Amino acid sequence: MSTHPIVERFLKGSLPEPMAMALVGGSLPVPTADLLQALAHAAVRETPYTQRALDFLATMPESLFAGVLSEPISPPAPLQLVLCHRKEPALLEAALLNPSLTSEIVEASVPSLPGSVLEIVLNNQVLWLERPRILDLLEEHPEGEYVIKRRVNEFRFDVLRLIPEDVKHARLEIIDEVEAGRLDRAWSELPLPKEKSKEEAEAEIESEEMAAERRLLAAKPPVDDQGQEINLTLTQRVSRLSTNQKIMLAIKGGKEERALLIREANRLIQVNVIRNGRITEGEVAYIAQMRTVNEEVLRIISNSREWMKKYPITKSLVMNPRTPLPVAMTHFKRLFESDLKLLMKDRNVAELLRREAKRMVEMKAQGKG
Repeated sequence: MSTHPIVERFLKGSLPEPMAMALVGGSLPVPTADLLQALAHAAVRETPYTQRALDFLATMPESLFAGVLSEPISPPAPLQLVLCHRKEPALLEAALLNPSLTSEIVEASVPSLPGSVLEIVLNNQVLWLERPRILDLLEEHPEGEYVIKRRVNEFRFDVLRLIPEDVKHARLEIIDEVEAGRLDRAWSELPLPKEKSKEEAEAEIESEEMAAERRLLAAKPPVDDQGQEINLTLTQRVSRLSTNQKIMLAIKGGKEERALLIREANRLIQVNVIRNGRITEGEVAYIAQMRTVNEEVLRIISNSREWMKKYPITKSLVMNPRTPLPVAMTHFKRLFESDLKLLMKDRNVAELLRREAKRMVEMKAQGKG
């Protein structure tokens, strides 16, 4: 079937801008199949018409798609448009079962799909055999049920032979633990273990002083920010993870996982712990006083206006000898007088900071502070 002349000119880039805007805004009388081609052309990659195309796509009645999605589509870009930007289960199912669907489109679309249709992707072995990365995306999907994650691991081992049996069993065991509520859900989304990258290896370099303090810390039972000992089994599990898995767990893991991972030597792991969206103010205050954290972590804390509004965080940051001097000098004036007196006597912090703390105390005593 030939493409409508207006759409054909749009695809070639020769349609005047006013007509192009009218086309992607749904104001021109063209067949739905051709309109979807124009919308996909405008929206799948960044163009001046992207936002207008997406805005109109969101308003299109579901009934308009029915006939189009049941037939082969060439080129298949409209399928990616629907999969990434519509949420109706019937539309998504039709797009995922369309004979023109490609593995490339599926790989690009899986992160946008709701959990209810992931099984359709998993059952299409032709697609993920072409692109095994689809299996990784299914396993990492936050709405993926445990049965999906289990089958992904079985396919990796039984069909693709991508992982050894011991890795398969370890991952299935983790999924069982998550399903039973004994592990944070983030564990079920861990990627396959891999060798450290150059960046990850370099991120483990630390000073002799920090390494010595870390060895001393390792000899004690790990505790969270409230002084509660962390489950030994969890500690052992974390220690067996590869660096890339620890980084992912730092990004998404729960409180106990964060308490363990902030003790790691690797700067990337520590930085992702402090950027974890679930981290609490109590944890931040605890981390701010740690002498084994990388300076970058302390800078991230100091750059957060919300965190620095909390006195315990400010106090912990200023009194930590690991805090870069410019950061400590910026915030020490906010300390209470009692804490300034402690600071001026603390031989662990920089002499300049002690002198300034003493000067502040003396000014307050003279009524000038």
